[in-house]
Amino acid sequence: MFVCMRVVFSQRCRQPRHCRPRSRLETMAHSHDIPDGHLGPKLLASIAINVMILTAQLVGGVLAGSIALIADALHNLTDVAALCLSYGAFRVSKRRATPRYTFAFQRAEVLAAVLNAASLIAVSTFVSVEAFKRLASPEPVAGGLVMAFAAFGMVANAAAAWLLRGHGSNLNIRSAVLHLVSDSVASFGVLVAGALMYWFGWFVVDPIVSLVLAAWMIKESVGLLRTAANILMQGVPDGVELALVESAIREHPLVEDVHDLHVWAMTSSNIVLSAHVVLPCELDETERLKTVKQLKSMLHDQFAVEHATMETETTGVCTGMSCDKE
Repeated sequence: MFVCMRVVFSQRCRQPRHCRPRSRLETMAHSHDIPDGHLGPKLLASIAINVMILTAQLVGGVLAGSIALIADALHNLTDVAALCLSYGAFRVSKRRATPRYTFAFQRAEVLAAVLNAASLIAVSTFVSVEAFKRLASPEPVAGGLVMAFAAFGMVANAAAAWLLRGHGSNLNIRSAVLHLVSDSVASFGVLVAGALMYWFGWFVVDPIVSLVLAAWMIKESVGLLRTAANILMQGVPDGVELALVESAIREHPLVEDVHDLHVWAMTSSNIVLSAHVVLPCELDETERLKTVKQLKSMLHDQFAVEHATMETETTGVCTGMSCDKE
C-alpha cells in the first residue's frame, strides 16, 4: 500500500551570499515576520504629537468651557494609549518564534486592536453621557478658543495619521490610524461647532456635535472588534470564499479530491491554509512534491495564502485524526 506523505516546502535560499534575491511574493509566502523597519519610529513620533494635542486641548476645553473640546482631548488620551499599545505590539510581533509560540507573537497586533477599540467605545460612552447632560442644560462656550484648539488638533492628528500611511493591512496599525483619523474628523466637527457658537451663539451645538461623533466612533470600533474576533475565532478571512479555494484546488489536473480544508488568518495580513489532497497512486515522490508546490503557488497568487500545509493521500487512504470523522 502506498504510504501517504506530509509535504511542507521551504523556499529559503541555501546559499544566502550567492543565490538570487527572493521576490516579495516569496518573502510574504514563507515568512512569519512582518518586514516593517520604519514603523517603530513613526509610531513614536505619532505618540509625541498626540501628547501635545492632549495637553493643549485639555487646557483649551477648560478655558473655553466646552464639553466637545474636552471630549476631543479625552479621545486623544485614548489615541496616546492606542499608539503605545500599537508600538508595544509591534515590538513584540518582531520577536522570533519559540518552541512554545511557533508562529512567534504576530497576534499581539490583534490583541492590541481589541484593547484599542474597547477603549474607544468606553470614551465614546462617557462623552455621550456628558453631552446629554449638557444638552438638557446648555452653557455658554468660548467659541473662539474652541475653534483655535480644535484646528490645532485636526491638523496635528492628520499629520500623525499621515505618518502611518501604507501600513493599513496590519490590524494593529489600522486600529491606531482609526483613532487618529476619527479624532481629526472629531476636531473638525468641534471646529464647526465653535464657529457656530462664536458667530451665532448656538451653544446647544456643542453637545449635539459630541453625540454625533461619539456614535460614529462606536460604529467604527464595533467593526474593528468584529474583524479581530473573526481572527481570534479562526474564521475564514474576509474576502476569501472557502468554496472558491476548494474549487481552485480541484481544478489542478492531478488532484482527484480535497477534504479537511481549513483557511484562517494568523493576523490581518497572514492567511494560513491546511488541507488533505488526494492524488493518483501512480505518482512518484518527485511528482507529488511538484504538484504540491504548484498548488501552494496558485493559492498564494489567487488567495494570498502565505503559509499552506498540504497532506497528500491516495484514493481510499486517509491520514490524520480528522479522517476518522469523515
